[in-house]
Amino acid sequence: MSLPRLSTLCRIAIAVVFVIAGAMKLLHPAAFFADLLSYRVPLPEMLLRLVTVWLPWLEVLCGFGLLVNRWPETVRPLVTALCAIFVVMLAQAVIRGLDLNCGCLGTGGAGWFARPGIALLRAALLGGGSVYVMLRSPS
Repeated sequence: MSLPRLSTLCRIAIAVVFVIAGAMKLLHPAAFFADLLSYRVPLPEMLLRLVTVWLPWLEVLCGFGLLVNRWPETVRPLVTALCAIFVVMLAQAVIRGLDLNCGCLGTGGAGWFARPGIALLRAALLGGGSVYVMLRSPS
């Protein structure tokens, strides 16, 4: 498979994940907020409430931006940064031994697939793919 084709497939896959993840959080904001609280990070509750409101919209917009390949110089680094944040949040949960629903896919992501270790692996793969897309994809 050629590199441009692989980049395109990777970009589309990441876009679909971001749109679905954002949409699921938009449908269930209270559950997403509860998931954020379960990470027990030392951040003000008001900041977590802002994340609850803004992050799903940002995920959906970034996903659509990737899907239609618009504003790549902005969207691709933003997606990579979001993936890095997801990896850090999940890694600290795994290191601390927290038993939580990752919140990645809203309430639809419950079960073994949402366990912190599995979610960390997913986030790392997504992050690696986003770096690849950012660095290798033709605009």
